[in-house]
Amino acid sequence: MGKGFSWAIAKFGQYWIAFVGLAAVVFAIRLLQWLATTPITNAFLNCDTVTVNDTTLSSCVASFGTTILVGIIMAIVFGVLAWLATIGVYRAALKTSLGETPGFHNITSAENLGAYILVAIVFGLMVGIGLVLCILPGLVAIFLFQLAPFYALDKGEGIGKAFGSSYRAVTKNFVPALLMTLINAAAAFLGGFFFGILTLVLLPFAALFTVNMYRQFNQEQIAP
Repeated sequence: MGKGFSWAIAKFGQYWIAFVGLAAVVFAIRLLQWLATTPITNAFLNCDTVTVNDTTLSSCVASFGTTILVGIIMAIVFGVLAWLATIGVYRAALKTSLGETPGFHNITSAENLGAYILVAIVFGLMVGIGLVLCILPGLVAIFLFQLAPFYALDKGEGIGKAFGSSYRAVTKNFVPALLMTLINAAAAFLGGFFFGILTLVLLPFAALFTVNMYRQFNQEQIAP
């Protein structure tokens, strides 16, 4: 665990311009996403102030319907773009662990992208369904299969193999994996403060730290 921390700090310090730049893309897209959804809130507040007997109620409702539809579409588009940009940060961390220099090419690369998207979608569905059903199954899914997307992005593993690899890695390294989960959760939580600006540092650090632990769990060599 200590090696993972020190390595992540060292690599972030070494390539901080590249990693902050990659995280800045994610931050910018999320900011645009927030701006896209703001009209929904404004439209709702405006309609909320209209009385039932007001003659403008029907036009307000119609305007709100159009606004919310456009806002939802834009939010989805920007959400997908932010997700794809985040993949670039993870890929950069993986390549750094192999001794390669991270850069913006990690965002545009399509290497193992299809496998990652499929695994990530299934992972998200499992977690979402688990959280809706009883919360605890969702938390268990997060813990056991959190590394499945990394196996897909790093090695191109499919759904079954990636989830199996994650399960074996996590269960064989239960305590370190639990601490890794808590650290990533804390990083994600703190990243939302100060309008998400902390994401510029916490996102790449969490990616580097997770990648280091992922390599350790698989007993793979990590570039110093």
